Amino acid sequence: MKKSFILISIILTILNLSNNSANCQDSKYVRKQLQLLCGPGMYGRGYYNRGDSIAAFYIADQFKKLGIKSFTGNLIQRYDLNVNRINRTVVKFNGQELKFNRDYVVSPYSASVKGTFKPVMINASLMQNPDKFLEAVNGTPAPKLVVLDSAGLKNPGLYKLIRALATGNEMGITAMMEVFPATPGTHPGRWQDKAAEIKVGKPALPDTLTAVELEIESQYMEHYPTQNVVGYLPGETDQYIVFTAHYDGYGSYGEGNYNAAAEDNGSGTAMVMDLARHYMQGKKPYYSVAFMLFSGEEIGLMGSKYYADHPVFPLNKIKLVINLDMVMTGQDGVILFNGNGRPNEAAIVQKINEEHQYMKNVENRDGTANSDHFPFQEKGVPAIFFLTKGPSGRGHGPDDTYDKLPMYAYENLFKLVVAIPEELKKQ
Repeated sequence: MKKSFILISIILTILNLSNNSANCQDSKYVRKQLQLLCGPGMYGRGYYNRGDSIAAFYIADQFKKLGIKSFTGNLIQRYDLNVNRINRTVVKFNGQELKFNRDYVVSPYSASVKGTFKPVMINASLMQNPDKFLEAVNGTPAPKLVVLDSAGLKNPGLYKLIRALATGNEMGITAMMEVFPATPGTHPGRWQDKAAEIKVGKPALPDTLTAVELEIESQYMEHYPTQNVVGYLPGETDQYIVFTAHYDGYGSYGEGNYNAAAEDNGSGTAMVMDLARHYMQGKKPYYSVAFMLFSGEEIGLMGSKYYADHPVFPLNKIKLVINLDMVMTGQDGVILFNGNGRPNEAAIVQKINEEHQYMKNVENRDGTANSDHFPFQEKGVPAIFFLTKGPSGRGHGPDDTYDKLPMYAYENLFKLVVAIPEELKKQ
């Protein structure tokens, strides 16, 4: 009897270790995907050097290896969008080159420029004196670079007017530089202004600025070819649970100037890939499960809008869309966007969380146009969006890197998410 008890204990211990090993392997899988998605070879999953396509075809290849099926014979759904792509950027103050993302960024709407300029310095005092402002600008021969430093100006309307004049090109202004207390972030843009536009952090500005050298190469493309990645796993019914995330990031602005875009949204992309892996390794699910990774989110939800207008199976077959965007913190809980608009689904999420204490809290909010759930929501499709709360690297900037994602509540959020379909089928 004692030997039997010992044998059973050994078996249970082995099984427990096996399960722990499997969970650890899931974590390693996610980390591996994040490291690849956020590496320099994908150029921030933006439009420079076709980073979006590199990422999309990698994800599609992973889906194929898992055995994810295609609705159309191709996991890639192609479409095009308009984009202003920054291909090269060099900024020098008094002969010293500045660091992109640390000292300055280029506006997503910047035009191209190349040359060395004697800057026209426009401070708050000049902005408030139209005659002196015009004298300073008109007294400088074209092509002109104006530097706008609004420190101390408490008139947003006036600054907006001054800025519009500076970018309108009517005054012979070729380039405009805005000064901020700290270097701001940047993002992809969908149009191109008439002037080159640079945003610089105040600490990078020397006491006396006599020469500014600029080399900015921007390329506006009316029909840039991009793609979504869409696949599925058949279940017992023809109703679908759809897991979505945007795989695009803030991209690159010339060679080496890339944003890794780890939290936003390498995190959601890796989680959808992990969900695909989870469902392919388990028993046949009750609901069919679709996995959709979109491009173009950062420039206006373009990929999800295109999909919602061009679905590969009827939208009325969707039981629920679960969108995942910025999901690898969780120290302070999780936000459920459109929880207020979907009270039944929100109640299910709250019930699961109360029973298992997966997350510190679940905060219900309205469903706004802040991620890829929204185009589905607009079509009347049930859709919710999870976003975890808690510190990590600086989002939308150079510090949003793979190594700064804590994955604090990743496993618990994963368990919460996969429990939702199980609760839905009980209704």
